[in-house]
Amino acid sequence: MKQIISIIIIMLTLVPLGNAQEPFKQSLSGIKKVSLKASTDMKVEVTQGNELILDWGKICDGCDDNGNYNDLPYVREQVEKKRNKAKGLKAIYADGVDNTGFGMQLDRDGEVLRIKDLKPITQRRSFTIKIPKGVSLEVDTSTLGSVDIDGFSDELEVTSNVGHVKLVNVTGPITASTSTGPIDVIFTTVSQNSPISLTTSTGDIDVTLPSNTNANVELRSTMGTVYSNFDLVKPREDGLKNITGNRKIKGTLNNGGVKVYLSSSTGDIYLRKQ
Repeated sequence: MKQIISIIIIMLTLVPLGNAQEPFKQSLSGIKKVSLKASTDMKVEVTQGNELILDWGKICDGCDDNGNYNDLPYVREQVEKKRNKAKGLKAIYADGVDNTGFGMQLDRDGEVLRIKDLKPITQRRSFTIKIPKGVSLEVDTSTLGSVDIDGFSDELEVTSNVGHVKLVNVTGPITASTSTGPIDVIFTTVSQNSPISLTTSTGDIDVTLPSNTNANVELRSTMGTVYSNFDLVKPREDGLKNITGNRKIKGTLNNGGVKVYLSSSTGDIYLRKQ
């Protein structure tokens, strides 16, 4: 029991207690792309104006909105005692200087704004990043993070390792890859500007496209199965069945258009008509 409480104490020292931390805001004037690397779960939302906003996500199970863990007063007492030891001191990191108040380093490189997570994975909790329309986004969740993006209508590049990539109400262009996590994407429309590529090694890929999408699709699964309610496999003129051994299916939607490439080594692929 003491060991469990000690673990809780350690985890709670990673989040603010007593008062919720104010969001960090950064002007995106002159910025066309945001590049973010962080080893945690993150949610991306579209916002109005011309500012990037970093805000904490859910603080912890059992906490109130301010991060107070009222059910364990002993734990809270120990956490506050630990925090008091650091009063007047500033956290420093080996990989850079925190200039956001979120344990992250922000640097501008021409028209690109780069954000690097300085905290180790054991000290990082989930957060929300809000970005206005007209700015493309590159996200790398490194080892264990998942990505949840809603309503993004600009170019997206997402890289994960074992995390879940979930993209809802997007248009593309999109390039997303993960090693062992699934990829779920729901398109409102499909941009014809650049190809769409979704790849994973062991996870499933589940994609929903509007029925009127113009696209040339290629679906590949080495050990999994491909499912779709689009008419992709055309019968041969001689009436015989199409038989292929390379687990690759190509098809044309509505006379063709942008290339949509979905590939999983061992997972299944689902291509749905909206």
